[in-house]
Amino acid sequence: MVEYRMARPNERDECIDLANYAFRLDFETLMPKVYGKNIDSPAMHRVAVDEEGRLRAQVAILPLSMKVCDCSLQIGYLGTVSVHPRARGEGHMKVLMNMWLEELRKSYDMVVLYGQRQRYEYSGFTLGGVKFKYIVGDANVRHALKHVDEKGLSFCPLFEAKGAGDFAYRINMDRLAYVHRDAQHLPLILNSLHQNALGVMEKGRLIGYLIANQAGDDISEISMENTEDILRTIKAYLAHIGSEQIVIYAPEYDASLNASLGSFAEDFIIETSDMYNIFDFANVLKAYLTLKHKTTGLVLGQFSAVMDGQPVTAHVDASGVTIERSAKSCAVVLSKEEAQTLLLTQHGRYMAVPAPAGWFPLPIFWYKVDKF
Repeated sequence: MVEYRMARPNERDECIDLANYAFRLDFETLMPKVYGKNIDSPAMHRVAVDEEGRLRAQVAILPLSMKVCDCSLQIGYLGTVSVHPRARGEGHMKVLMNMWLEELRKSYDMVVLYGQRQRYEYSGFTLGGVKFKYIVGDANVRHALKHVDEKGLSFCPLFEAKGAGDFAYRINMDRLAYVHRDAQHLPLILNSLHQNALGVMEKGRLIGYLIANQAGDDISEISMENTEDILRTIKAYLAHIGSEQIVIYAPEYDASLNASLGSFAEDFIIETSDMYNIFDFANVLKAYLTLKHKTTGLVLGQFSAVMDGQPVTAHVDASGVTIERSAKSCAVVLSKEEAQTLLLTQHGRYMAVPAPAGWFPLPIFWYKVDKF
């Protein structure tokens, strides 16, 4: 008989071995923030164990604390969904997923993952969120940024720069929306998923950082102490890596970064940002409507609905966003799938739902190094 339980402290290596075998990857290198030597990896894993004590399947949850404006959210990022090849089709993944979700819904606001859409829709996840993708070529820089002075800027591995840990920690905490990054583990976090964190230096001083893939042409995160240095940094970086083109990702709510990139980038694409399973609709609405109101703006109005059995009414007026855990008599009744489609996707606009124009989708975004 198969036993479903939390992994034990002495099963760290077995969890890693199963993930490596299932995905043909090296998870200690890929995800040091979870599988590093001094990380309590087993505490994040639920496992299926056969009668001989062998791990047949596992699902892990990375617990994350998130701050969105003045709202605190408890998030679980789901990952390392792996089954031993000889145990596939036995139903272990469904059991482990259901066990995790049943436990998390008691105290978590939302669970996030990245995976094949239909596979995880069965477990209540919706593909959505908002990620902006900019394509920047050397011609864009040569013509549009010809008067931008990038001289004096250089790049080095971030944590070789003096004070890099404190700098990167503070920059993250200053954002309107951020996942808490443990200061002690920042070098592991910022270099997860084969990302490279580079410091932007001027006259020996750290003025920002960017996080790129191993080839250097895909920037998942760029953070500058002063927004005036964004264009200088991009011009200098393109010359630094000698590439004809780079891709830069940005959250919708980062007004300064989007204004800078939108002023000269060759192209711009709106993409989804992960899959989401919302447990507390009121908390998520409060957080991300407030974020949208403070950045790109919201029209004044009201929205009332019963979403997956949860009554919620949102108001936006001159004073800001307020949320009530009650519904008006005219409230629309939505299933979980319908509610998440409305809140999370571009397709909500095609639903026959009386929501104020432009409120949805919510600007939910996940930086790559915060994923699992």
